[in-house]
Amino acid sequence: MAVSRPDSETIALQGLVFIMSDDAEISRFLGLSGISPEALRQSAGTPETLRAVMEYLMGHEPTARAFAENAGYKPDDLGYAAHRLGAI
Repeated sequence: MAVSRPDSETIALQGLVFIMSDDAEISRFLGLSGISPEALRQSAGTPETLRAVMEYLMGHEPTARAFAENAGYKPDDLGYAAHRLGAI
């Protein structure tokens, strides 16, 4: 029997909420991604933004680990979501 995986888009959206809940994280994400706050508001659910979120999370292990622990995901779930969204 196949193990059910969380929805990749859901993981990425929850990752975005996690990032946005911390001033340092959102500043770092905006700086690294090049997305402006206004553009982020307009594009939060788009495939491009979700991919950028997963690239951000996967590119910084402490942040990825904190998000996974906070949201109740396994590290493999994040890797799977990142792969499905084209982030890795």
